[in-house]
Amino acid sequence: MKTPSSLFVVSLIATSTLFAQSPAPAPASTTGKPLTVSGWTVIGDKTNTFGPKEESGTITFAGPGFGDKGKNEAAFFPKTELAPGDSLEFRSKVTFTGVSGIGNFRFGIYQKRSKDHNRGWMGYTAFAGIDKKYPKGGLFTPDPNSESGYDSATPNAIGQSIVSLKNIKDGTYILTIKVTRTVAAIECTSTMAPDTEPEAYVVEYSATDASPLTTSFDAIGFSTHQVLSADSITFSDVSLKLTHF
Repeated sequence: MKTPSSLFVVSLIATSTLFAQSPAPAPASTTGKPLTVSGWTVIGDKTNTFGPKEESGTITFAGPGFGDKGKNEAAFFPKTELAPGDSLEFRSKVTFTGVSGIGNFRFGIYQKRSKDHNRGWMGYTAFAGIDKKYPKGGLFTPDPNSESGYDSATPNAIGQSIVSLKNIKDGTYILTIKVTRTVAAIECTSTMAPDTEPEAYVVEYSATDASPLTTSFDAIGFSTHQVLSADSITFSDVSLKLTHF
């Protein structure tokens, strides 16, 4: 027959085991809600001369004359309004083939104003590559009444690259750009690094926009600008997620 003290020990062990097996509460932040990125296009290419060719999760732009003077590519997602504490993070691999010369590549996250997204953009453009006009790169926002396309850098730089800029060459790079809304500001971080050396950034930004023109977003944009041309560009491992902290 068990004594009261032995019953207490058995009860204590059972209770301890129950607590040990109970799952820990989920953290405040999650892996994020995935958003679908679609409608890939080259701005102004109404006949789809340059694609895209979409196959097995890759999106490729190419064709005769694709590398001439650079091209602007874009993709879209459901319009998403950020509440305080919300973050939108875009990640993708981009592969350049047939790069000639040096120049810059630009990528960003936006809210479009025009149907074709060719003017009046709002959002953030990260500058990568070499250009004498921007020796430290730039994370750019537009003027309030801007009619420029997202590929056009503006004087409104909210940050410079934390690392020294490097030339863009043939190969695969990892892109990231993340916007987080605080109460009255947007914090933006962005990186680009070779797929073979994910920590060897060719550009890195971290900046705060104290007077954001928009807190909603619905588009991703890319630009092989001016003397940086490529015979083809392929995007893969594309993801976009909305997270609340």
